[in-house]
Amino acid sequence: MARNGLVKFFTGTPVYNDDSDYADFAYFSVPLNMFFLACLILHSVYMVLFSYLMIPMMMALDVVCVFLYTAFVFILRRYKGSWFPCVLLAGVELFLHQLCTVRLFGLEPGFQYLLIPLMFITVFIRMRGKLYKYLRGLIIIVASVTFICLIIFFNDIEPYYELPQEITLVFLIINCIISFTVTHIFTGRVVHSLDEKRSELDTSVHEKTDTIQEMQNQIIISFANIIEARDGSTGKHVKRTSEYVEALVKELKRNGNYQDILDERYMHDVMMSAPLHDIGKITIPDSILTKSGRLTQSEFDTIKQHTVNGKAIIEEAMSDIEDEEFLKVAKSVALYHHECWDGSGYPYGISGDEIPLCARIMTIADYFDALVAKRSYKAALPTSVVFDNIKEQRGKKFDPVVTDAFLRIRDQIDEIAKANAD
Repeated sequence: MARNGLVKFFTGTPVYNDDSDYADFAYFSVPLNMFFLACLILHSVYMVLFSYLMIPMMMALDVVCVFLYTAFVFILRRYKGSWFPCVLLAGVELFLHQLCTVRLFGLEPGFQYLLIPLMFITVFIRMRGKLYKYLRGLIIIVASVTFICLIIFFNDIEPYYELPQEITLVFLIINCIISFTVTHIFTGRVVHSLDEKRSELDTSVHEKTDTIQEMQNQIIISFANIIEARDGSTGKHVKRTSEYVEALVKELKRNGNYQDILDERYMHDVMMSAPLHDIGKITIPDSILTKSGRLTQSEFDTIKQHTVNGKAIIEEAMSDIEDEEFLKVAKSVALYHHECWDGSGYPYGISGDEIPLCARIMTIADYFDALVAKRSYKAALPTSVVFDNIKEQRGKKFDPVVTDAFLRIRDQIDEIAKANAD
């Protein structure tokens, strides 16, 4: 029982782990505590060794080190924020210990001691993936072997004490190996702990971001469904047109069309904007929007205003959204989705590449669904007839490249229409 308690003390999380302000530190403190414990054991061995060799200066140093690392272990476990002074003091002690070791073994100062901080620098090499893990291990091994070779074979060793040369070399090699091994284990545990924490945070952020994105999408779709219901259509119109747009942008991307525009971000924004294309209809009176007979010119002019009004609504309702690229696409879809390639559309009569690509994609998807779906003022047309109509309008109402892509996925469009029929 006592043994288990001792192990738990040195390897468990600190007593203040339930404090959310120190949760990250608690996660990091275990490898740090194990490092202090290893140093405590190492200096205890040194203390006994120097006592046997009757080297009072080094024995006194290690008595102080044993006391310090014992204190570090307890302080780290008990007091919040203690890691910084503990690490700082440990760094000073390690530096002084190396100076004493140089004198003890009679070594000459040299650039090889720069290899020691290299051990700690490896902590910044992330352990995700085997390549990084092997790279980190390779650096430590090469640095260790190089360091040992330099101090043994390129130094005139004149030790502080009188022992056979062979025993001095053995002590020196053991000292180097233990020091580098402890450092290697410590940096490995730190990197592993930090990477695990980073992974947890990344996963948490991605999950929350996905949840928020899904909520936003559902709000947009629900809002669009309410608006579409006013002119006699159902929520299936929003779903169908959104799926047509998704299939179309993917086909354009697959075929290498508009490569300078259709990156992953733009495609995502186009697909998310599709449900908002007719948001401006909320401003059109029901008497016009649901009229079963032919519209007068005045009424048709009023209907045309849903494009301009849609852009204005998006600007006002989503002004606090920081995603400027999405807002730009959403406003373009709402404003220009009734413009035609040959300039015969509305509200501005622009043509060709003056019409944003997102709107040209929306135009053909909206047109197709408007004809194949039944409305209070018209009957549904067979999809074969509508496809023929679209083919005839290539280069007139529709962008030729977008039209060709739409016709290439004719079977997929047909399936979407049938699966989501009113």
